[in-house]
Amino acid sequence: MVRSGGLAVWLYGVHVATIERLRGRPRLTYTEDARHRYQLGTPLLSLALPVDTRPYPQGATSPFLDGLLPEGESRRRIARDFGVADVDTYGLIEALGRDCAGAVVIQPIEDPAPTQHTTHTAERLDGDHLEGLVLNLREAPLGAGGRVRVSLAGVQEKLVLTKMTDGGWGRPVDHTPSTHILKPEIAQYPNAVENEAYCMRFARHLGLDVARVDTTEIANRKLIVVERYDRVVHVDGSVDRVHQEDFCQATGTRPSDKYQEDGGPSLSRIAGILSDVASVDSQERLFQAVTLNVLVANGDAHAKNFSLLHLPTGELALSPIYDVMCTLVYGDDRLAMYIDDVRRTDGVVRERLLKEAASWGLRRTRAQEMLDTLLARADDALTAAAEEVPGVPGEVVDVIRSQLTRLSA
Repeated sequence: MVRSGGLAVWLYGVHVATIERLRGRPRLTYTEDARHRYQLGTPLLSLALPVDTRPYPQGATSPFLDGLLPEGESRRRIARDFGVADVDTYGLIEALGRDCAGAVVIQPIEDPAPTQHTTHTAERLDGDHLEGLVLNLREAPLGAGGRVRVSLAGVQEKLVLTKMTDGGWGRPVDHTPSTHILKPEIAQYPNAVENEAYCMRFARHLGLDVARVDTTEIANRKLIVVERYDRVVHVDGSVDRVHQEDFCQATGTRPSDKYQEDGGPSLSRIAGILSDVASVDSQERLFQAVTLNVLVANGDAHAKNFSLLHLPTGELALSPIYDVMCTLVYGDDRLAMYIDDVRRTDGVVRERLLKEAASWGLRRTRAQEMLDTLLARADDALTAAAEEVPGVPGEVVDVIRSQLTRLSA
């Protein structure tokens, strides 16, 4: 069961905000300490929640909190396990908020300040326990339960763990930061692990900034292992959390509306935000990410699959690329976000990509240069990625080569 005396939002060791439940609705208010440390208007927790003297009502608070929580069946099962309704955003974040995406820690206001920022406080897992967690993900999403109060967005089954300094795995109990996300094979999407691993390695060999991934097998289940880019792990095991938000949170959009066809943010809107607030290269990195998604025929690049890093320096920047796979091999040719109003993955040609970039304000010559650089590296990147990901399905490589031909025309 969870308590309801109010929640404290901690960021970088400071109690920056309080969340109350008023008539069943969450309301967020920045603390006096936060208003003293940061100028009014600073996008501290989110672009949609800049530091202010006034409280933020449910309409502004809920999209940010829901963006931290799992979706779909995972949300329903976790809600059942903790004895709250799946529509109770406040109750769920009270139960799960000790370790979230980014650097926030959300917990009952009466709890002591979070102090554990090290992998050494993880609960070590032996082989049998680890296998049990993997086999039980449908019933216990994220591995949450007991002293493990972690939250992570998304529909797909996943296990959130901490890698210890000796390479073993541990459960992120209490305030222990998680460091890795393990995603098992999806039955309806065969070879999804090799598919995602290959596309991510392909992106890295193209020279793009992407999350680091590996593959493993536990309890006869294939899993992709993703190193969290919002965690910086030092050799002594200490961990720095790095704050981030996805572009549904940044625009105050509910996770259920993450696709453009459902009213979610467009690429043009994301590019405009980056132009206004982020580092100078962020728009160019967005164009590279969009080009990558076209190359690998990833139609599921929605607004929650792009994020904004809030660096400790105060600078905002586009996050590394994550969650990239070839969706066209599973028959899904729809684009989550349209490219120059093209809505089908295999309908995007070179000119439409360049026109999309121009609509953001990128110079055409610069967009052409970036596109040609990626295309020139593609053959070598395909080969290098194949050497690193044994068992990648041939149809995935065939689709990428077909996309490469289309964009090179």
